[in-house]
Amino acid sequence: MNSSCPPAISALIAESGSSQSLAIAGALGPFHVPIVSYFSTCACLSDRAKYPTFFRTIPSDYFQAKALAALVKHFGWQWIGAIQSDNDYGLNGILAFSEEVKKLGVCIAFVGKIKRTYSMDKILEVVEMIKQSTVKVILAFVPEGDFYPLMKEVVKQNITGIQWIASEAWITASRPSTHEIYQAFGGALGFVVNKMAIPKLRQFLTGINPYDDPSDAFVKDFWETIVGCRPVLPGEDAVTDSTNEICTGYETLLNSKNLFFNVTQLRVSYNVYKAVYAVAHALHQLVFCQSVRERSLRPCLNTSEIQPKDVTDHLQRVNVINQFGDNVFFDKNGDPPASYDLINWQLKNGQVQHVTVGHFSSAADKELSIQEERIVWREGKMVK
Repeated sequence: MNSSCPPAISALIAESGSSQSLAIAGALGPFHVPIVSYFSTCACLSDRAKYPTFFRTIPSDYFQAKALAALVKHFGWQWIGAIQSDNDYGLNGILAFSEEVKKLGVCIAFVGKIKRTYSMDKILEVVEMIKQSTVKVILAFVPEGDFYPLMKEVVKQNITGIQWIASEAWITASRPSTHEIYQAFGGALGFVVNKMAIPKLRQFLTGINPYDDPSDAFVKDFWETIVGCRPVLPGEDAVTDSTNEICTGYETLLNSKNLFFNVTQLRVSYNVYKAVYAVAHALHQLVFCQSVRERSLRPCLNTSEIQPKDVTDHLQRVNVINQFGDNVFFDKNGDPPASYDLINWQLKNGQVQHVTVGHFSSAADKELSIQEERIVWREGKMVK
């Protein structure tokens, strides 16, 4: 980047999927543009030689593999099956897990591969693999979108009596958390990043209004999707091909029951929050040559002079305590410290609930703690 023009971006907050992050980090790394992901967990992204500008606010699967292995050890499961998504996430996740449980003498009976684009024949092959095996514990290291077709088939064929262990990519996903899927997957256990309630977020979201910012095309589309009518803004023609009726102008989001406004289970969103603030702290320190805690008198650098490489250097040095008491920083590989909640699928009043029954922290003396009395087993007792 030797152009005299300032760079278009100083940092990028993306992506969710590991495969997408691998592509973007590989493409932008040579240009020194920092990428901060909020949901890409593949341990392969910690390779600083290949991805020198990649950071993330979600722990690497290296730590999730350690947490899952600790769970298997805790309950004494020695003979298990595994299912992985046929992509970087699943391949590297199962590989890391296998290396961890091998130290414990645990045997993996089979590894099935699935993907959302697979034909039904391929999905049925994995189902048959499950039915033919004698294992009673199966780890599914799969994104929800890839796993859901298999879940439906497992329920359809009434395959029960299995203790499912989940990766963070599906244990709290809303689509499979239904009474129907619970029939086979109830009692599932899996780790997920800690949740946090972000003050005033719901107030902000319900305050979104296309009339306040007519030039924002995203807000207009969002409004049409959530409210179900098309806002006619100043200078626009009311005639449209849209199937939605024209808004009256009196609609509001304040009483919306849409799940979008449920801010009680903010896990991935909290990672986005931390990513934004990490970049903000890096930019502040770069522009003012001092931390946010110090009183900023005047800038020491013009914003037009900001170079992505400098942002990367300052991101690596970010170390702050946010308003929730969490220490936000990145290790030498761009990874944050690992801290997870252990989630258990439970059915309450006909609704699948994601109940926290334990914790795992890479920084704690005792990494794994479990409240066994709170666990609901699908078969009424622990599978052995």
